[in-house]
Amino acid sequence: MRQRAPSFAIALAGAISIAGAAGAAEPAPLAGCYERVYDDAHLAQHKGQLVVRVALTVAAPSVEEKSDNGDRIVADGILKMWTRGRSKSFDSLGACRAAGKGLMCLGSLSAAEADTCKSKRDGVRDCRVDPAEAGSFTVEGRPDGVLVSIPTRLELVPAPYDVGPYLSLSAGNAENRAFLLKTIGCKYSARR
Repeated sequence: MRQRAPSFAIALAGAISIAGAAGAAEPAPLAGCYERVYDDAHLAQHKGQLVVRVALTVAAPSVEEKSDNGDRIVADGILKMWTRGRSKSFDSLGACRAAGKGLMCLGSLSAAEADTCKSKRDGVRDCRVDPAEAGSFTVEGRPDGVLVSIPTRLELVPAPYDVGPYLSLSAGNAENRAFLLKTIGCKYSARR
């Protein structure tokens, strides 16, 4: 019998439901909602870009805890990415710590079990680059939004978070490693 990790869906739902109440007490750094939808002209110039839409919600942390290195978790970052040819988003709920003037958010591990990929190339796959390490993303403030970057690599998974496929992105891929998002009203639902 396989042992399953705590479900990403439970963590995501908890963060979404608690974030509003927790955020009222002490706002998280860069708290807000951000999004970018890439138009056809941009995508035609960047044929190697997999990501067609990115949305990020930053809120106060859903639970008071410390990261593995002892730094205080200051925010939850709910990152959603849509890719060419797919209607469902690939998601990551990151526990974020302060990093300079921005945030460093750990990628979220899902309960899904899959074979390890033989290739480390970016893309959507039915295997995982490293089932024990989901990677991370950074969030840096910009005048009219934020810059979301992949410092090394990041793996995201679609709902219901206990099966693939998986979206794997790496810092070595110039077309899919940094995303400039604009501030939007927080009418955006992190649920989709």
